[in-house]
Amino acid sequence: MNLRSKLTSSAAAIAVCIVAMPAWSQTRRAVRIQSTPPGATVRVDVATAPPLGQAPLARAMIPQGPHRLYFDLPGFVQGTLDVTVAASNPRPFALTLVQGGNVYVAADVDGAPIFLDGVQMGVTPGRLNNVPPGAHIVELRMEGHEPVRETVTVTSGALATVNVTLRPRVAPTGSVRVIVANPNGPVPGDLQVSLDGAPITGTPPSSEAVQPGTHIIQVSGTGFRSTRREITVTAGQAQAVAIDLEVAAATTGSLRVIVPVAGAQAFLDGEALALSGGRVDQASVAPGQHSVRVTAPGRDPVVRDVAIVAGQQRVVEFADGDLSVATGHGRLRVVVPSLPEAEIFVNSQSVGRGSYSRENISDSEIVVLVRAPGHDDFTQRCNVTATQPCDVTAQLTHAAQFGTLHVTAPGIANAQVFLNDETQGRPLGDIAQVPVGAVRVTVRADNSEPWVREVNVREGDNTDPIVATPRRTGPTEGDVSRRRAGISTFGAAPLVRGDAAFDGILSYGAMPLELRATMGFVPRNSFPSFGNFAIDGGLAIRTAFNWYEFELRSRAGWRFANDLIAVGGEVRAYGALGFRSSRGFGMVLQGNLSFHFNMGNDTQTADGQVPVGGVGAFTISLNGGVEFNLDNPGGYNVNLSGNQPTAYTLCDNRNTDASNFTGTTCEVANTARGFAGLVAELGIFRHVSFVASGTLYLPFPEEIQYDSMNAFSNAGSNVSRRPITTSFWDSALPINLRLGITYKF
Repeated sequence: MNLRSKLTSSAAAIAVCIVAMPAWSQTRRAVRIQSTPPGATVRVDVATAPPLGQAPLARAMIPQGPHRLYFDLPGFVQGTLDVTVAASNPRPFALTLVQGGNVYVAADVDGAPIFLDGVQMGVTPGRLNNVPPGAHIVELRMEGHEPVRETVTVTSGALATVNVTLRPRVAPTGSVRVIVANPNGPVPGDLQVSLDGAPITGTPPSSEAVQPGTHIIQVSGTGFRSTRREITVTAGQAQAVAIDLEVAAATTGSLRVIVPVAGAQAFLDGEALALSGGRVDQASVAPGQHSVRVTAPGRDPVVRDVAIVAGQQRVVEFADGDLSVATGHGRLRVVVPSLPEAEIFVNSQSVGRGSYSRENISDSEIVVLVRAPGHDDFTQRCNVTATQPCDVTAQLTHAAQFGTLHVTAPGIANAQVFLNDETQGRPLGDIAQVPVGAVRVTVRADNSEPWVREVNVREGDNTDPIVATPRRTGPTEGDVSRRRAGISTFGAAPLVRGDAAFDGILSYGAMPLELRATMGFVPRNSFPSFGNFAIDGGLAIRTAFNWYEFELRSRAGWRFANDLIAVGGEVRAYGALGFRSSRGFGMVLQGNLSFHFNMGNDTQTADGQVPVGGVGAFTISLNGGVEFNLDNPGGYNVNLSGNQPTAYTLCDNRNTDASNFTGTTCEVANTARGFAGLVAELGIFRHVSFVASGTLYLPFPEEIQYDSMNAFSNAGSNVSRRPITTSFWDSALPINLRLGITYKF
């Protein structure tokens, strides 16, 4: 083969490889993917890619070659795993997720952007979820405010809180001093100096924090012209302004009224003047035409027009003869300032709008009513006489305006609405008669943080609904229902505080009737370091109708594996009373292992509906332990004569034939027996369960009993729990069978 042929063959082989490589790189291989805990959503190469499914994945098809797997699970930090998919992948790709923490960030200003380690994550108030454990930098930045940085340490499964105050960014300022002088004399004591309309004081008047830019200074005083000066302030500099006062020209005149009539009253343009000694001096009367009216008891009123000139005084004198004797008729005048559209009613008759005047009214009582849109009605009663006119000035106030709000809280049935923190809660829905203006709406619900918003209420129907979304802090109704549906009174998982149950049990091989009550002692998740740990307790009474037992007990246990499995232990102590001076005492130490199943869906369980097949929770429990008994404490004498069918004590039961026992006393002895049991609890709905159980007693060696001659009596074997009567316990069964019902709430 020549060189050209070799080169041609090599090029062809390289071309085949190049063409084949993409096909090889796209060959998909089956791999196993696992996560701890399970249930994580798995994506490949891109964090937002369509999911492969939820781990564990038994056969995920991924192109051969290097890839990056993304794992997402609520409550945990997103995890990544770099893998290489080969032709054969015997080992699963597994990743242990880190439980994230949460950070709640609040500030005195809502809407401030939140940055976590330099990345914006929302605005205040806000909750940052699934934050990796460890130290992080939380920064708040907002226009016009100084940025704030806080270091927060996040713990797995815990909520850290950051609450900061944003300080406004302060711009540099300048200062202004105003020096006022009077070239013709002293500065008046009532001198007023203002900067942009705001008074400034001091000697001289000064302001030390003035924003840079153009400002207006105004100076005024009695008898002087008002002076206005525009200044420019520069940051960091002091600005001094000198102003000389100028005497103001007279702008008003004065009026003197003289009325030498006893009881007379004078009015200037309808306003009363204070006559003293038959005269009054009224200063500062505006120039122009004015009306002076004088009244006196028993006299007709007299009205004169007077022209006031600035800088001059006018004198108006009324002689006694100017006020003639009254003719017996009075006057009514009604004025509505600033409301010309107001309608006036006199004795329920409309008489016009804005103002009304009538002379020569007979002596009578008059009711004046004034109405205007958007205002409350004004009413006044007048007694009009010849010597007592009725002058009414109607000051109308704006009527209170109301609107209707629509408040909803999806998914929260027990929510209450508070307006401006009023103590009486209102239900969700339409809320009428809400005052117009700014209103603070607060929605509160059990196991939820208060939800607060400021709204501006308009008059009428505010059609936009207010949707409240309180953040839940405790268990939902569904959580409580599922937990109570899974209550087991015979298993390893104790009840939590707020849960309780009653049991009614029928037994064979033990006391035939038993009633029990159980309640939880500690709240759920009270021991975070111990996991889902709880303690409960209860009491019971058992009877064979001639023998009674009273029992106290307590359980402690843990649930794990998503509440599927529970382990724990319990202690029971009981005392018994019976006929013929027979008594007893016992104690049980027991270990429990339970498996819990919820056979209905969460929605049906939460709503109290019948789940699929009518079955709620199902529990299988295994138990075992040791029981200690002490019968007839105190060594009571027992007389046995004939074939008596009653044997009440352990000591008696050791004699297979009571008629052959000749001893007159019976020493008290202890018995200790092991046992193992199986319990099945089947929930019907969420409140009722049926219980079936069996317990096998394992006999232990017992102490040998002595009769009165210190000789062994027939020891026998007490394999049953404890005898009640020989007729009932002829076979001394080593097994107890129980059937009962539980009501849980």
